Amino acid sequence: MFWRKKRDIAFLDLKCQVDGCDFTCNDFETLQRHKYKRHPGTKLTCKAAGCDFVCSDYVTLQRHIEWKHLS
Repeated sequence: MFWRKKRDIAFLDLKCQVDGCDFTCNDFETLQRHKYKRHPGTKLTCKAAGCDFVCSDYVTLQRHIEWKHLS
């Protein structure tokens, strides 16, 4: 996930975390819909060093990262 700026408007670029997939979008709902349609049953893992958190949706993963690794 990263921010980009276009014409003084900030956009959030969200990337699918499934290996080999290059899908990106601007909101978690679209990213979640993509995951369920293109990668059903795929579990998402936290990429932080030493963290073994696993979940099935991007919103939960994002909340985990914010609560555990950014605070």
